[in-house]
Amino acid sequence: QRSNHLLKGLSSKASAVIKNKFREEGIVLYTGTSLQSVNTVNGQYEVIFEHESESLSIQTPHLLNALGRKPATQGLDLSKAGISTSKNRQIICNKFQQTTNPKVYASGDVTGPHEIVHVAILQGEAAAKHATGRVADPVSYDSLVSVVFTDPQVAQVGPSKQQLDDLGAKYLSADYPFDDHGKSMLMNAKHGYVEVYCDLSGKILGAQCVGKDAGELIHSMAVAASLKATVHDLLKVQWYHPTLSEIWTYPLEDLADAL
Repeated sequence: QRSNHLLKGLSSKASAVIKNKFREEGIVLYTGTSLQSVNTVNGQYEVIFEHESESLSIQTPHLLNALGRKPATQGLDLSKAGISTSKNRQIICNKFQQTTNPKVYASGDVTGPHEIVHVAILQGEAAAKHATGRVADPVSYDSLVSVVFTDPQVAQVGPSKQQLDDLGAKYLSADYPFDDHGKSMLMNAKHGYVEVYCDLSGKILGAQCVGKDAGELIHSMAVAASLKATVHDLLKVQWYHPTLSEIWTYPLEDLADAL
């Protein structure tokens, strides 16, 4: 890993959970590295990299290159159609997914800003409505849902704590670990935590879940953030016991007490 922690776009707290779980499973991890070379030696790959000022070498029968991707738009001659692209080849669109050629719309991975299927669907729907003269709502990314399908999973809705800090937002946060939650203990799914952020009026701003089925559990908070529900609204919900979803009540109660 080139950065100092796994999943560099997510919190160091989430990264630490994944790192610890991986190492428990016997996975050897190196973070804060600098790649020097990749060669083939005796039918295997040899990766040479620098780690903590030391040059290390690892040989392995398989190598996965996961250094990112760019939109495959370079062969479309978009400029001839009056369609502009950014430096990384993404098609530039307005809030209705209309390109610099007003007769052409684009959506999905080739436009960004997020390469996620449900975002592409929302963009496509906005584009179709606008192109056919119907009322169209631009896609809002304020309550963006993202999931990383590691084991355990990492899921996020809305801005992260770091993003809230960068914006200078005033907010409250509370978390609760899976290793102190009855259902997760019974399932032996004790890695991770849930965390909720709200503004000073109690409105849900975002949440993070690291743990078993996090990609499923995050949708409770996705609904809350999208509908601008408050901590007190969510505490009126009947959270069934014993379920994994019930774990959200603990940070919500802490936030309610702090408001």
